Amino acid sequence: MGFYPTIGDRWWLVTIAGFILVLLFFISHSRTGYNVSMFQKLQMPKPASTRDSREQVKSSHQSPKLELQSCIPSNFTLLVPFTGLQNSEPTDLSENVEPVVSSQVPSLDFQKPRPSNPKPNTTEKNIGRCNMFEGEWVYDPDQSPVYDSAMCPFLSDRVSCQRNGRPDKEYERWRWEANGCEIPRFDAKDLLERLRGKRVVMVGDSINYGQWESLACLLYSAAPYKSQVDVRNRVFRVESYNLIVEFHWAQFLVEILVNKTSGKKIMKLDSVSSTARVWKGADIMVFNTGHWWMSRQRWDWFLYKQQLYTDMKLEKAFKLAMSTWASWIQKNVDTTKTTVFFRGISPAHAGHKCYRATQPMNKNEPLKLKFRESLVKGVVERTIQGMRTPVKYLNTTKLTQYRKDAHCSIYWKKKPFRAGPDCSHWCLPGVPDTWNRLFYATMVLDS
Repeated sequence: MGFYPTIGDRWWLVTIAGFILVLLFFISHSRTGYNVSMFQKLQMPKPASTRDSREQVKSSHQSPKLELQSCIPSNFTLLVPFTGLQNSEPTDLSENVEPVVSSQVPSLDFQKPRPSNPKPNTTEKNIGRCNMFEGEWVYDPDQSPVYDSAMCPFLSDRVSCQRNGRPDKEYERWRWEANGCEIPRFDAKDLLERLRGKRVVMVGDSINYGQWESLACLLYSAAPYKSQVDVRNRVFRVESYNLIVEFHWAQFLVEILVNKTSGKKIMKLDSVSSTARVWKGADIMVFNTGHWWMSRQRWDWFLYKQQLYTDMKLEKAFKLAMSTWASWIQKNVDTTKTTVFFRGISPAHAGHKCYRATQPMNKNEPLKLKFRESLVKGVVERTIQGMRTPVKYLNTTKLTQYRKDAHCSIYWKKKPFRAGPDCSHWCLPGVPDTWNRLFYATMVLDS
């Protein structure tokens, strides 16, 4: 009988004690304002669920602060800046360079936090409608040139105006600026990364060879100890990037036959250049033609569908030649692998108009192409527009026409040789660097 009251008394005491503990905890919590439980230290960490993991990843991208640890590989090598070469041949150190495997290079994929009212980005805003080929030349000695010609001993005599005695350097210090948008600043190391593992083929005449020399020099200046230049075969390599840049001669883009008996040159309008067999398989192709079409003395007869023509209007002949090139592109280019570029015609400043010129033409000065140049430009543009295979057109004709000051002029040969002025080809550094800058900008904006 006395056992049950004892149990009841004990439960009553436990209840009162628990109530007092809860009351004391509540009073302490309200005074200090801290929302921390003393029991938290006793809790074991609970593994996050799949849903929690997704929420944590999402919140990490929304965080306004990112703390990044160093991601430099342990085998990172710092190269001494290249200042010049004493020998005329580039140093071959490719045997001591191991290519970097992409899977071994740490990558950081994160999104920059955006302010609540972001400031409009000019480049992003105009990327869809920006015409990089409309603008003006701006004197900018701080950014131009991006390399010194002495850094590239493989440059040909024709483009080496400083080596040939040109006294001024002002022609090197102009930068092309587009209207209404900002052209991405040229970054040779970034271009090397974009071209990693690729084969670039440049095809055309001696003007396009100048562009190849420019591109080789731009890349060489960024990786001089890793580059090889084979001038005889017109091949530039960067072994550590598995990159090769080739130039192939095809001044008309169609085949030229020479009659062994008469020595007559026959242009075969329905057959692409014989060098086309080595164009195949390239990741990037850059074409041009036009300069050799300006002179009737470059060929004697035309051959089309086994019919020989002693004469044909330039426009018709050029249309047939471009149509042959376009057909080859459409039949032989895999658009999932290969990107095709075509650079517009480079206007000449004939009649000694470039001799002693030290400034670009004024932007308000009327520009007018010669009849044949205008004809070639029109046919090229219409051909590209009518192709099923997409071709990126580098419309550099107008911006190039302003630069009568940047031609090789009388400095395309070493002194004491006195040559007539060359108002077709370009000094390096110079205008072809801008063509390659726009080539690079096209890749950047497309990506």
